[in-house]
Amino acid sequence: MNPKREHPLTYSVHSRLREHYLAKAFFGTPGGKLLDVGSGLGYLTEACRPYFDTYGVERDIRSVCQSRERGAGHMVQSDASRLPYKAAAFDRIVCSEVLEHLPDGVDRETLVDIGRVTKEGGQIFITVPAKEGIRSGSRLRNLGHDDPSGGEFHYRSGYTAAELLTMVAGIPGLRVKSRRYSMVLCAEIFMDLLKWLYAKKYSMKEHSDIMEIKNTISFAVCKTLFPALLGFFLFEDRLFARLLKGHILIVVLEKVAV
Repeated sequence: MNPKREHPLTYSVHSRLREHYLAKAFFGTPGGKLLDVGSGLGYLTEACRPYFDTYGVERDIRSVCQSRERGAGHMVQSDASRLPYKAAAFDRIVCSEVLEHLPDGVDRETLVDIGRVTKEGGQIFITVPAKEGIRSGSRLRNLGHDDPSGGEFHYRSGYTAAELLTMVAGIPGLRVKSRRYSMVLCAEIFMDLLKWLYAKKYSMKEHSDIMEIKNTISFAVCKTLFPALLGFFLFEDRLFARLLKGHILIVVLEKVAV
């Protein structure tokens, strides 16, 4: 990512933890074409750009335009469940924090279409909110995601591992390669407090609304402290994420012959 044009989500603990595990899953074997489904402001698309020929699909046209301006890759506006690409077009797929935004049944349709555009042997990196986390009942968890008129609306609070894996098991050609949790306790509390602070002033109905906060004093403070905080949150994950269920459920799938 170009340091002269730092992405605001560089200082999002939620984004950085997902990027950390995406890098572990994908960056060791670079090359080929990667599609970011529900790419938002293109943060993960940009992170992948040094390693892959990157493409992004996003519903919010403002986010698409902003991602294009930043040079995130080949960005198009489209529904996640009807991807505008031919079969077996991509070596890697990212679908991060997308499925919970889709109505019942459409989440499965999206996974089916993701499987369609993935090459045999290709891998799919999925993250969703985990319903089994130790703070899954927090009132702050759904802040900014409870307005049906906004693009950030969640149709469900998340998935249990059993729910997501059962849905995957019913889709021919997709095999679970690995799963884990992230954002166990302190990292989630920190994220929730920032969401509460920003929600008091900004509407946050669309992912692109995040761009409004980048010149605030609170963002500047967070930016200064963030390197130390991220180090602590990664250490927390290393200690507890295999024992406790956190806010983020991460599943890596592989496309296999049917």
